[in-house]
Amino acid sequence: MAAFIIVSFIAAGCSDGRKSGQAEPVLVEIKRAEAVASQDEILATGSFRREKEVDLSFRIGGVLREINYREGQLIEKGSVVASIDPTQVEAQIVQAQAQAMQASAGIGQAVEQARAATSSIASARAGQAQAEANAGRAAAALAQARADLANAQRDYERDAALAQKGYVSEARLDTRKTRMDVAEASLRSAEAGLNAARQAALAANAGINQAEAGAGAAQAGVQAASGRARAAQAVVAAAAFDRRWARLISPIRGIVLTRSAEPGEIAAPGQSILVVADEESPLILRTPVSDKDVARIQVGDGADVYVSAIGRNLKGVVTRVAQRADPRTGAFDIDIAVDNAGEIKTGFFADARIRSKTASSQQARTNEVLVPTEALIGVNGNKATLFVLNSDQKTVRLATVDFIRLQGNQALVRGIPIGTGVVTSGGAYVANKALVKVVEARP
Repeated sequence: MAAFIIVSFIAAGCSDGRKSGQAEPVLVEIKRAEAVASQDEILATGSFRREKEVDLSFRIGGVLREINYREGQLIEKGSVVASIDPTQVEAQIVQAQAQAMQASAGIGQAVEQARAATSSIASARAGQAQAEANAGRAAAALAQARADLANAQRDYERDAALAQKGYVSEARLDTRKTRMDVAEASLRSAEAGLNAARQAALAANAGINQAEAGAGAAQAGVQAASGRARAAQAVVAAAAFDRRWARLISPIRGIVLTRSAEPGEIAAPGQSILVVADEESPLILRTPVSDKDVARIQVGDGADVYVSAIGRNLKGVVTRVAQRADPRTGAFDIDIAVDNAGEIKTGFFADARIRSKTASSQQARTNEVLVPTEALIGVNGNKATLFVLNSDQKTVRLATVDFIRLQGNQALVRGIPIGTGVVTSGGAYVANKALVKVVEARP
């Protein structure tokens, strides 16, 4: 109807203009170029969950004997969630205890060997002392034999000289000769005894060295046996510790979100059995957003959250922005804390309108404005044309602006100031510098 009135008015104006010979103003409708909203909104959809979720798993592997909870059930803190067959763990404990007993017995044997080695050292030292004493006596006997031989030789030589003169009988000279021979034999025997005593002393010293080496080896054996015993005790302690983990205890009070195993299955260490949402942690809305949107969102940005399950709008604030994308979806998770979330349950879906402060500040710096899409006459790449009202408020001109993007039923452009009137209706009947009569469109 409005278009009909405008067209009728234009037709009447043209008719009057032809009668009077003067150009009549063309009736046009205009809207004002608007500033970009102070906070750009980003739309996202997600579901409510607890901020803290715990992945429950066994420290050890084994066959699952029981799992006591399913999805949606409430687990009280300290409850037994699941258990594995303890047979294997008990066998490990028995084996470890046997190894510990064997290692302890090895310590006793090593100690006895060390004691025997110590006794061998004492015996070797006593033998060394005896050998040194024998060597001393042999040296003394050798010295005495040398002295006796010297005396016998002196007496024999003196009597031999006297026998030539007839002063000593042949019988006495023979006695002197026999005494000298005996002294020589005694000397040779004393020399042999001293050599034997010295060899015995050397053997005694070697025995001491051998005994000391044996003692060192025995002491090392004691230390090695002690180390094996400590290691075996550690294995016993570890096995006993593992027995505690044959039962999976919930460290929190929460709701089971997922159950990923069943009794009879073999669970590996660290394999997820249940994922539990901590009921004492805050309830948050987690929404995935694209990489372009996540760059415009900061912690502290406000959000309007609509929860369809309760039919209410809630106020929220961004509390976490993911620093990397989910490898499965490629999206970035945003956490939003909401006020008055008492009626909300885990798993409720909600739509969020996030008010990005970062985006608004960037747009303010670029002098971008919003105009109605019907004001655009043509768009060619990143340029667009439209008629704008001149400052005299009576004429229009054809303007070329930078086209950024469509935003709903508006276009984001750059190149005209905020508040500039743009022709939204009647533009087909005007030309550059045409005279117009302006009608302001209602907001």
